[in-house]
Amino acid sequence: MAGEDRTAPVPWRDVPAPAGAARPTVVFCGHDFGWGSAGKLHAVLTELTARTAPPPRLIGVGTVLGRSLLAKLPVDTWYDQPSSTGELRDLLRRHQVTAALVVLDSKFAAALLAAGCPTVFVDSLPYLWTDKDTIPHDVTHYCAQLCESLPRTCWEQLRRIERLTWTEAILSAPAPTQRARTPGLAVLNFGGLHSPFSQGSANAYSGLVAEPAVRALSDAGFRTLEICGNIDATVLPERDIPTGIAVNAGPRSHEEFLDLLDQAQLLVTSPGLTTLLEAGQRCLPTVCIPPQNVSQILNGDRFASAVEAACRVPWPSEVLDPRQVDAVRARGEHAALSVVYGAIERAARQAHPWVRHRLQRDITTAIEHSRAVRDWGGLLGRTGSRGAHQVVQRLTEVLAEQSAPERQEAG
Repeated sequence: MAGEDRTAPVPWRDVPAPAGAARPTVVFCGHDFGWGSAGKLHAVLTELTARTAPPPRLIGVGTVLGRSLLAKLPVDTWYDQPSSTGELRDLLRRHQVTAALVVLDSKFAAALLAAGCPTVFVDSLPYLWTDKDTIPHDVTHYCAQLCESLPRTCWEQLRRIERLTWTEAILSAPAPTQRARTPGLAVLNFGGLHSPFSQGSANAYSGLVAEPAVRALSDAGFRTLEICGNIDATVLPERDIPTGIAVNAGPRSHEEFLDLLDQAQLLVTSPGLTTLLEAGQRCLPTVCIPPQNVSQILNGDRFASAVEAACRVPWPSEVLDPRQVDAVRARGEHAALSVVYGAIERAARQAHPWVRHRLQRDITTAIEHSRAVRDWGGLLGRTGSRGAHQVVQRLTEVLAEQSAPERQEAG
């Protein structure tokens, strides 16, 4: 999976209007912060197109970072985000859009509502928000993914949601039969990396973590390594690859990534929640490498509590002390992210060899611990895995409600 955009957006004025209105049309968008939004969109839209007849037309907006993951979905066309409410209304009218599906992009959800478009909003991180953050309280349906507990800082925001539905974990359906694991194959996953709040942290993160992780995997006996994420083959210079291990890095669709998880003997990943849930769904041994952002700190805590604390590798406290992040959480996500990104970028600039040595040691220890773990489904045991189906239920309700007046007028 790479960050390159394989599907260039077309100017909205040049797209011909769809013929007829027999099929509903869904416009969708995901927040360009990592790849979690794209994973959720893939799960929900795959379920939607499989379970509705005829399937709705799909119009993609924004989601630039995640388009390569969604490349195999039947998307009619892609747009950049409209620059004004008027342009958005023109897009909705031209395609006779019936409803919208939005993952974590609060600003675009609010714009859709202002333009009169019924909107289903998916929030996979309800535990993250404080009263300094903005979420769309008045969407048509607000689908929040279940979590084990909710910190007090998010209570007031969630109380204000007018039509809240709690869903199970939002995941793509697993393969019907479990495949045999490929001996010696590991997946090293960095996820989306990109953040709208920082330009330098992505390269800083991979520069600190990639080499220690690869060396730890080589020392543990893995001979084939698939590196996934918003990276390319240059993430690891040739000189940093140990002898005896074949390393592949490059673009993957979401389907290809899940196929690798089905084959691998071990996943070593930054603690993105969607990836941790997908691994748990497959009972795949998993090691969490240090977090990239605030939500990944919280996800790592959940993994440590529900699965195995010894398989979670935090940053050395000299690089990032979680208490520093906790101290500013009440000021909102952006304030906390500044602390995390500042720490990662500072460590990369200083380039102290001991940081990489410590990470290699700790990842090696976590891999050793993973061999004794028998149950990898702890996160799913607390949240279930039918969330994509539940979101589709809400979305199809909206589509039916919007189609009813059209049928009455036609009658």
